[in-house]
Amino acid sequence: MSVVFVSHVDRPEIVDAEELWREWPEFMLHDETAAGRFGRLYDDHADFQLWGIDEATDELAVKVNCAPVALDAASLPDRGWSEALRSAIDDNVEPTLLCAFQIQVARARQGSGLSALALAEMRRLGEVHGFADLVAPVRPSHKALYPLVPSERYARWTRDDGLPFDPWLRVHVRADAAFVGVCHNSFRAVGTAAEWEEWAGMAFPDSGDYVVPGALVPVVIDREADSGVYVEPNVWMHHRLG
Repeated sequence: MSVVFVSHVDRPEIVDAEELWREWPEFMLHDETAAGRFGRLYDDHADFQLWGIDEATDELAVKVNCAPVALDAASLPDRGWSEALRSAIDDNVEPTLLCAFQIQVARARQGSGLSALALAEMRRLGEVHGFADLVAPVRPSHKALYPLVPSERYARWTRDDGLPFDPWLRVHVRADAAFVGVCHNSFRAVGTAAEWEEWAGMAFPDSGDYVVPGALVPVVIDREADSGVYVEPNVWMHHRLG
């Protein structure tokens, strides 16, 4: 399989079809900061939104979302993904570095090395635009299997070869990224108890902390306040470019 990367500028029509294979858990679509902002990446930073196209079939194989932001690589925020997205859309100042927001591989093509290929393309894009740094608030791909394990512990788990236990963290380390630390408040989804029951596909009979499929940490349900709160930790990784 040969994949070629094109920008949203070159293939703007793909954005209308790419959601057909979106596979994020429903609650991941309800981040407070992303509402009204994530879609603007395609308008405000169109040349940084990439489509990886299978040359043989012209099918979308992988999508890449990144953007220039005004963050300090030496002091990355605890609000991680959310703060980076806010900066990409709201800050009217000179950007300092490139931030990754998402690399998503079509399910049928996962395990084929496309995530590493897409990360390499993101690094190349940063270099072309003159950035010295690429940062990524990484959502560890296997953390949802261990929602009760503290993120700091999980992020430092390694295999016998010394590489990270988590596959997505491993891709970044193999691309020479450095582990910076956990951003504990990277993503935040808030809803009513009924909304959370719909998003999670499960009942919450009482107040408490619940393990929800796809969530990296428990969701906190408060029946008296009629609310559910999910605050997701991610892992900051830092790539030096050029």
